[in-house]
Amino acid sequence: MERAVYFDAWLKNQYCTHPSMPMRSLRMLEDLKDCRATSLVWAGLGGGSISLPFLHHEAFGPVDPRQRFYGYMNDAEFIRRCNENSIKLFSIVFEVQGWEFPARYDEAGGLQELNFTEAPNGYYGLREFSGKNHEGLFSKSFDDFYPNGIVNSAGEVVTNLLEECAARDYNGDMIHARWVEMPVEGAYCIQTCRNNPVWRDYLKKIIMLQIDAGVAGVQLDESELPITALRHGGCFCRDCVDGFTKYLRDLKHMGKLSLEYMNLNLERFNYKEFILEQGIDFPNGDQVPLFKEYWEYQVLSVKQYFTELTDFIRSYGKETQGEEVLVSGNFFNGMPVYYPIRDTVDVVTTEMECTLFRQPHWYRYISGFANGKDVIVAENPYGGIVPDLVEMLNRGKGYDLYRIFLLEATAYGCNMAMPYGGWMGNTMRDAFWSPQEISVEVGRFLEGHDRLIRRKSGATIAVLYSWPSCYWLESTKNSTGNVDEGDSGILFFTPSNLDDPTTTRLPFWEAIRELSDQQVVYDVITLGDGEFVEDDFGTKDLSGYNLLVLPECTVLTPLQKGRIQAFAEHGGRLLLFGKTAVDDPGFVEALAKLENVTFCVNPPERVAAMAGFRDAFDQTDRPKERVRVNKPNLGIHTHKLEDGVAVHLISYAYDEIMDQCVTETGLRVTVPVSGGIAAVKFHTLTRSCELEWTINKTQYEITIPDFSVYGILEIRMGKE
Repeated sequence: MERAVYFDAWLKNQYCTHPSMPMRSLRMLEDLKDCRATSLVWAGLGGGSISLPFLHHEAFGPVDPRQRFYGYMNDAEFIRRCNENSIKLFSIVFEVQGWEFPARYDEAGGLQELNFTEAPNGYYGLREFSGKNHEGLFSKSFDDFYPNGIVNSAGEVVTNLLEECAARDYNGDMIHARWVEMPVEGAYCIQTCRNNPVWRDYLKKIIMLQIDAGVAGVQLDESELPITALRHGGCFCRDCVDGFTKYLRDLKHMGKLSLEYMNLNLERFNYKEFILEQGIDFPNGDQVPLFKEYWEYQVLSVKQYFTELTDFIRSYGKETQGEEVLVSGNFFNGMPVYYPIRDTVDVVTTEMECTLFRQPHWYRYISGFANGKDVIVAENPYGGIVPDLVEMLNRGKGYDLYRIFLLEATAYGCNMAMPYGGWMGNTMRDAFWSPQEISVEVGRFLEGHDRLIRRKSGATIAVLYSWPSCYWLESTKNSTGNVDEGDSGILFFTPSNLDDPTTTRLPFWEAIRELSDQQVVYDVITLGDGEFVEDDFGTKDLSGYNLLVLPECTVLTPLQKGRIQAFAEHGGRLLLFGKTAVDDPGFVEALAKLENVTFCVNPPERVAAMAGFRDAFDQTDRPKERVRVNKPNLGIHTHKLEDGVAVHLISYAYDEIMDQCVTETGLRVTVPVSGGIAAVKFHTLTRSCELEWTINKTQYEITIPDFSVYGILEIRMGKE
């Protein structure tokens, strides 16, 4: 499992200033080594969103002797040292950001101040770079990257990248990236559109510079653009409008266009003009004509052009470095828009939408989303625990909370990136600098017990997430999940507000949270539709499961129905929560004839629905076939080993007055084992010890005398 660090290294008591990160130093490298880091995310070389010469300077520029005195270096030098220490640095491509910063120039045109300036007399950013202004500031200039200039998809010469590549709303206005703009005068960031081939070419030039600097991996941030622009009324740039018209023509040609739109003149159709003529407020979900078609067009565009970039990263890395460079993306909260691109990356990186304590259901979901890949989770400063936690840590308090913050992800099969000057949003003048001694303690613990940390759980229960059943409900639901506003969001829904009566019901999320609340160990298996998301259910090994839970799996492919029915016919139990395969009543009728299939209705009211689900689960559950604990304030999950099982335990029993987790005594863990136990060890952050066990028929009981924060019960199978 990766041991990642969220390596922004923003400065304390200053705004986190995208897109260029502070210079890296030898001291930072020593800190990373002490934490036993294996990967760095959001880790540098972000300045391409300002200009390519600026990025080249970040990577290869000369370092002032005064900075050398304190161990600072350029990014290429730092990357080389990381590689020498087997630390994989993922450079960051801020795909959706185009920046302009206030600047002060002297009479000769030299740059005196940039960004933080009290008396600006100009700007520097994408506009100046593409307009060939201030060419002498850096060792590289526009012609070094574009010797033949820039020509757009309409055959026009481009002299202003910001104007050309901006994402635009339906009124034609450029859309700002408000979540990264600082509340100070001058600097501003415009969202860009990857559907524009000019911007894709620019992104590839950023990637080339990063790979030339020696990075082990490239992380594509804002992986979903231009869907990022949806909540702001976009994107209606020329390439999006033209592309959508072509998509509608293709739908009509294939007979897939809804009958109500068959009379549209698609030779001259312009969705932007259509919206304006109708006087429609965009977006407004199902109230907007063609909105679902537009969303699906953009999802397919995300898939096409994100994949184009990941293919380019690997091919350019192979060509220039002799080996493929790793690829990751920012998949935010693992929403439906990301499913079509998840299999294109080597590591799944998420920016947890709402970081809270005790979110086992979300970790189990994102582990299933990753489809067998390592998951690196980064905290998000909005709407969760992070601001309060940082304030506590700054006062020397909350250390056990910080341990839980880091280790909860590990318990459930993921990895929480340690914050090292982590992002605190665009309005707080601070960065997430955690206590180094605690980070070192946790890092060494994870390294020392890496053999007990696995992606496979050995769970006997699996919950199925059907993408075609969930994607539209989740993508248009009412929620309060915007990162910079408190209103409804098309992209930024949050599954953490399940109890809010004003939000749309999400049966899958409700079901997995209920199971986690009952300390049930389970896996999440995701089901694609075969068009947007690959239907790989045929490759899933179901042999270890005795129960499949299907929450509102209203759409299932023939492959999925066949495997589910075969699973049940061979003795596997099914719990169908809500409607299932609504287009195939014969499938449900066949399942209804089997004694091991339980049906559970899903009434509209959430409380009644979940009461029914609990009753149905109690009927189908076999507690003696899974690991259990006797303390309700613990989280529990299993990691499957080659010769046994590792039971991870995390305590949520934090005492606010004592400012620490309460020590649990008399903890009993019940484990179903066939074949006997050879040895049991218990590992905590501070000690390891051997434990004894007792046998009760087919179950083994292991007593842990005392326990706090985190522990791993290592059980080796075999003869005693």
